[in-house]
Amino acid sequence: MLAYQNIRSNLIDELETFLVGPRSDDEILGSKIRPMVLYLTGKLVPLGATSDVVNEKENVIETHVEIAEEEIDEQLKTRKIFRPSSMGFSFKLKKLVPIEIEASWATYEGQEHKREFHQEKWKIDLRKATSEFLTNNNNSKVGKVRYAISYRNNLYHVSIFLVNSLKRTEYPEQSEVMFQCQLKVNVPKENLGVFTSKADVYHLQEELLYRDKEEIAVGHGVGVDWVEAERHTTIYSTWVPRYELPSVEHRKIENQSFLMKELSEMSAKQLREKLSIIPHAFKKWLEEQKEIVEELPDHLKQEAMKNVQQVEKIIKRLEEGIQLVTKSDQSLEYLAFQFANKAMVLQRAYSKVAQVYRAEKKRVKPELTGEWRLFQLVFLLMNIAGVSNEQHEDRKIVDLIWFPTGGGKTEAYLGVAAYTMAYRRLLAPDQVDKYAGVTVFMRYTLRLLTTQQFQRAAALICAAEMLRKHNLKQLGMEPFSIGLWIGADSSPNTFEDAIEKLEQIRDGQEVKLGNPIQLLHCPWCGTELTHEQYEITSKYQKICCANEECSFKHGIPVYTVDEAIYQKLPTLLIGTVDKIAQLPWKKEMHELFGNKNLYSVDYGFKYSNTKTRGYSSVNRLKPPELIIQDELHLISGPLGSLTGLYEVAIDLLTHHNGIPAKVIASTATISGAEEQIKALYGRSMMQFPLAVQKANDNFVSEEIPTVEKHGRFYVGVCAPGVSNKIQAIHMYSAYTTITRSQAKFKVDPYYTMLGYFNTVKELAGMMTTFKDEIISRLNMLDPNETFNHDLVIEELTSRKKAHEIPQLLNQMEKTMYEGGALDGVLATNMISVGVDVDRLGTMIVQGQPKTTSEYIQATSRVGRQYPGLVFVLLNSMRSRDISHFERFRAYHQSLYRHVETMSVTPFAKGTLHKGLTGAFIGYIRQTIMDVNAEQSPCNVLKLEEELENSIHAFLERVKDANDESIEHEIQELIKWWISTAEKYREQKLTYRKSEWVKYHLLKGFNEKGKIEDARPAMMSLRNVEGAIEIEVLKS
Repeated sequence: MLAYQNIRSNLIDELETFLVGPRSDDEILGSKIRPMVLYLTGKLVPLGATSDVVNEKENVIETHVEIAEEEIDEQLKTRKIFRPSSMGFSFKLKKLVPIEIEASWATYEGQEHKREFHQEKWKIDLRKATSEFLTNNNNSKVGKVRYAISYRNNLYHVSIFLVNSLKRTEYPEQSEVMFQCQLKVNVPKENLGVFTSKADVYHLQEELLYRDKEEIAVGHGVGVDWVEAERHTTIYSTWVPRYELPSVEHRKIENQSFLMKELSEMSAKQLREKLSIIPHAFKKWLEEQKEIVEELPDHLKQEAMKNVQQVEKIIKRLEEGIQLVTKSDQSLEYLAFQFANKAMVLQRAYSKVAQVYRAEKKRVKPELTGEWRLFQLVFLLMNIAGVSNEQHEDRKIVDLIWFPTGGGKTEAYLGVAAYTMAYRRLLAPDQVDKYAGVTVFMRYTLRLLTTQQFQRAAALICAAEMLRKHNLKQLGMEPFSIGLWIGADSSPNTFEDAIEKLEQIRDGQEVKLGNPIQLLHCPWCGTELTHEQYEITSKYQKICCANEECSFKHGIPVYTVDEAIYQKLPTLLIGTVDKIAQLPWKKEMHELFGNKNLYSVDYGFKYSNTKTRGYSSVNRLKPPELIIQDELHLISGPLGSLTGLYEVAIDLLTHHNGIPAKVIASTATISGAEEQIKALYGRSMMQFPLAVQKANDNFVSEEIPTVEKHGRFYVGVCAPGVSNKIQAIHMYSAYTTITRSQAKFKVDPYYTMLGYFNTVKELAGMMTTFKDEIISRLNMLDPNETFNHDLVIEELTSRKKAHEIPQLLNQMEKTMYEGGALDGVLATNMISVGVDVDRLGTMIVQGQPKTTSEYIQATSRVGRQYPGLVFVLLNSMRSRDISHFERFRAYHQSLYRHVETMSVTPFAKGTLHKGLTGAFIGYIRQTIMDVNAEQSPCNVLKLEEELENSIHAFLERVKDANDESIEHEIQELIKWWISTAEKYREQKLTYRKSEWVKYHLLKGFNEKGKIEDARPAMMSLRNVEGAIEIEVLKS
């Protein structure tokens, strides 16, 4: 790995040379190459000079290709501004003391553009300083240094600038421009003050946890960094600021490992001895933390003690979980815990088998070497009580896993899912209506993430099914299964639709929407699954592995068609969060929550008021007992607010005997989680893991210094006075030139450029630029390596069809050694979650993303296997980007501190207007069967008592909102429903409109109703904004 670190360091240094210069200390560029064209940044022009420096137009390579409107606006803005003539930084001193200043720059003289280096050094005593400008030792006519001192808040604020002192009203000469400008200051360490945020007064937790991340200096038009020595701190300017974000390492208890196979074979007594080591070590760590807390200032000590109390609760829950799973060898908790360990170790082993086969077409034996990371095992154990005992107080708590991307959160909640599925069956394995049905409901926000996690979770279900087949007595006759419940654009809703799409595929047609082939490889052995392995009839769906040696050659327990999901009620259901918008539209949805009364061994479950041949009567099934919400930070804004409103209905539908389902959420980036979870689920929360007094230190993980282990390197690039487009051309062409020139080295992790864009519009503009301007500049930078071919660039955006995404992900896996490697992939925030391509090492971020959360999530996509490298192209036209450039180190050294609080307002007036009709009508329709059928809305006239009960339950769930308008809105909804039902009682009122239906209760927000009484309800929680019709009038 050291070799890759060296390659990465060389790439950064080379790039700085390309963008700032010089190529050599005594370089002579020659008459044909002008430094203003060659070097992007690090330049100061004479005061008053316009942006259009002499010959600067050569920065733009002429092309007749049309560019995006936003780029035109950007270029127009550029021409109105001036290039910088000064740069510098500020720092704070406790008292005025002598300091050392060093300024350096270069000029390019004569027609041959010969580099001349200039350097000035001063030692000044700030106590005696009187002059605003420092006198030059060599009487340079160009560069001068000035400083300013002010006193406020008991500290001296010192600002130092390097200035191009020439004055011009128009174009300057090349020789009048200062290049490679730099300032350095040496300051006595003990006299330095720090920059603090006023927000610290209101965010004491952040002040406590990040108190060691001090901001020593702030740049002005340039980045700034510092190096601390024993007595002095050196502060220096940099045009390419960089910061290596330390990696987070999982802690291990000394001389202990928690192998899944080993735990699954232990007796209860042996298990108790093994697991009790964890709380013992946890308590010891906490005592050490308390000692540090005692030394803190009073206001921080008080904050830290709140964390101590929360950690003590976690330890208590951990101990209770251990006690339950080690009661005896016959206890259900013990058996379910053993099952979870067996299922997880098989899932790990066979996932690896499948992965090797997919990549190398080689069959390998499974290795049962899976090991729990400490945080995963602790999380599983602390949830045992809440899952096992419906009456336990933990049942109503939302447990939030907070861990950096790639840390193993998925395995943590899959472990809890495995335990939950087993425990439910162990309670009554001989009574299918006691254990069958959807047990775990996993929800994601993006289709890309959903399909990727589906492949992963399918391996766990296969493992569970293998265990069941060997233990029918304890785990029941009904198979474990998994279902993919996503939009019709991705997978079919009905058997009929699926059969049609399958026929199209067999005929060689491309199916862009509703493809039933969502599982592309067998999760157990990795064999490719084609249409030949998918069997779909009017009654069932079946997927069989083509590998005759595979345990699932007779059927993989996976369902991708909605009709099959309603029929089979898979044990684990994976879906997109906005699918719940279908509550008022799909009459079958109540069946997912256990409302079935008929059962067939061959065809699953039905709900019907009449007896059906081949089916036997059963009691109503249990609803889901565990809800898992991944990537919680994405449930915010309009999507989060509407989800919170629909969540009221989901919560009530999952109640069993008055007991709600257990809820687990996970995220790598969140702030204000308590308020967000309260708004979404109406419950309190507990975060795990939790730091006590320092953000980078908790019981289960710690931050590793970069000298011991590589982290992810962030590099900022900003060229004040240059358009964003020109900046991007310089960056991409320089990077391509460098990596292609080093192709003989192991540069594959850095070969494919992953570009990240804040908007599709910006991305589309760059796609055009790659085809022309970047190729032209590549030829200018390296005339010997003529780029006479287009770079192979793909895009990963919402414009991609569902079936195209898996193909692109496979293409991204191809290395430069095997051929076919992509030169670049340009993506939007679609890549922020769920895209795990291990070979990717470099990302180029075009403009600072709108939120820190998005920034962390996106940049975490690179460096998962090799040392990661992130370049951030900061737009000098945007004040926010400039601020990030000037405080690059300070921002990155406490990155998680800047994560924004998510806004979720489910009971705001706008949310109620958009969502209450669908959420409330959907809840009533899925709860009261007399109004469930499509033509039953008029039956509401007979349901006074049932309606009152449902209204009471709904209002009881939202009582914490303390908003009387909700009750008023619901009463108005009921009045409207009843009056509409009375008005159209004789006309067979339905819920939704169709070609054959004239009278309907609901309509889509962008639909015209056939009757004026129809009210709009959401069909998707994403498409929040309505559309307007435009009429074009010809003059």
